[in-house]
Amino acid sequence: MTDGFFFWYRQAWGQGAPASLFHSLERSGIRLANPATGRVTAITNGPDSWGDQVPVSPQQLAQAAELATDPEVNFQMWLDAQTDVFVRVRRLDGSAAAIEFGLDGLGAAQESVIRAIAQAIRQTWNDCLGLVVDRSGDTEETDWDAVVLQGEPDIVRMPDTLAVRPETAARIAQLAGAGGRSVPPLVVYGNATDLLA
Repeated sequence: MTDGFFFWYRQAWGQGAPASLFHSLERSGIRLANPATGRVTAITNGPDSWGDQVPVSPQQLAQAAELATDPEVNFQMWLDAQTDVFVRVRRLDGSAAAIEFGLDGLGAAQESVIRAIAQAIRQTWNDCLGLVVDRSGDTEETDWDAVVLQGEPDIVRMPDTLAVRPETAARIAQLAGAGGRSVPPLVVYGNATDLLA
């Protein structure tokens, strides 16, 4: 079993979007700063170092996540002094972005983290291009960018929740009989309560 994840694809990822996301998650108890140290940390992703914590200000992190100067920005958010949620923001074409949340190591808190992310997404629901929730990480090898953004029919195994635009769903044969629920602008397959609770 691999690590679980929540992938969120959205358009209009521009000025103010990262700061808005941070504030929304903080209202749900997922903090940008470690509550014991007060530090906000980015995570290096090469080429000189990989996985090192680098202290940054919330403004620096928001600006890095907002601008397309790096292909991805990695950082931590915190449930408590010991439990973090790894977050990666990847810029896609135009103003689109993929925001990836790691769900590993959360134990019983995993469900509350999923609910908090879903609540943040609902605030900008019309900008949502799609999402994938896989609690166990069993579908990690699937190219979810290709599935969600281009409708590539390469779903070997369904995640807990998959939501895509209707025009994308129409291109994926595996979804034809999967009984999706319309939640405009998306069609949700699997556990819709991940988004609507």
